Amino acid sequence: ILSQLQIVKQAIDELHVYLDRKTQEIRDTEQRIRATVSLNHRQLALVSHALRHPGSRYTIESHRNSHDVTYQTARTDLLSLEEKNLLIRSRQGRAFAFAAPPDLDERLRALSG
Repeated sequence: ILSQLQIVKQAIDELHVYLDRKTQEIRDTEQRIRATVSLNHRQLALVSHALRHPGSRYTIESHRNSHDVTYQTARTDLLSLEEKNLLIRSRQGRAFAFAAPPDLDERLRALSG
């Protein structure tokens, strides 16, 4: 039993090291974004969310509600992120849906030099 507990403890310790490293990578990426890529605060919030929650989908309506802006402002924010290759647009019924590409962090690094 003690041997198994040691193995479990080691796995948990390694998980903590991995999570700390990934968290720092996300923070570094966010700092580079703020310093070099021209994004407004709403777009920064969305990109940050996308980095922390891969696979999330965003709609104009969800972005509008999250940031309490007009439909046109939300639409402009999302389409601008698509133009910068930071989001991928698809159809969700009659509306557009946006998702972060799997290599979002690499794309951000490329934009920030």
